[in-house]
Amino acid sequence: MTPTLTPLTDERRAAIRERLARTGRAQIDGVLAPNDAQGLYEAATTADYNVVTRRGTGHVDLPGAWLASLTPDQKQGLGQAVQVSAQTDFQYLYDNHPIYDLVEAGQAAPVWSDLLAFLNGEAFLDLMRDVTGEPRIALADAQLTRYRAGHFLTEHDDHADGKSRFFAYVLNLTPAWRIEWGGLLAFHSADGNVAEAFTPRFNTLNLLKVPTPHSVTQVALSAAADRISVTGWLRGL
Repeated sequence: MTPTLTPLTDERRAAIRERLARTGRAQIDGVLAPNDAQGLYEAATTADYNVVTRRGTGHVDLPGAWLASLTPDQKQGLGQAVQVSAQTDFQYLYDNHPIYDLVEAGQAAPVWSDLLAFLNGEAFLDLMRDVTGEPRIALADAQLTRYRAGHFLTEHDDHADGKSRFFAYVLNLTPAWRIEWGGLLAFHSADGNVAEAFTPRFNTLNLLKVPTPHSVTQVALSAAADRISVTGWLRGL
């Protein structure tokens, strides 16, 4: 299944371009044909995920099968250690299905191979170059992320040496998300306030310039759904 872009009028492109130039962030609502976005969401609900977090100063992937083997007390201890670390350090906790890496290894399901090909096709990349004003965008990587209740991502700016990241993107796939469920993409201002926050609205593409200080607020225990998105970076060669 290869997704289809919803055509954007010149006026909408201009508005997105102006907002990105002014603030470094913007949203494109209804970016895909609705049936395509729904199909991606349904595929994402059955994907295999790892849990990702940080331990010490490095990233760790925790396979689902390994987590399932832990006792309740071990799981609780792991969760508490992550929460304590987040009090002072850069930390995150969410589920990940590494689309780009799986495609590179020849192990991706067809739906995700097709999606990565779409994200690296000229129609999508041309749109991204146009609205961002960044002609050096040459590729997009991708991962599925699933934030369940209690998951979060603390402040960071997405810069990584040698990665040539120009913009980050988030393609939101969960239908009918409510603001009070958390999981908001929050942009941090220099005065310690939230400059703006984007709700993960279904079939909306969030764009943010790298580097931009931001976080994903913790998903509430009362959330009635998982926050599922395709995320990645628009990069140069």
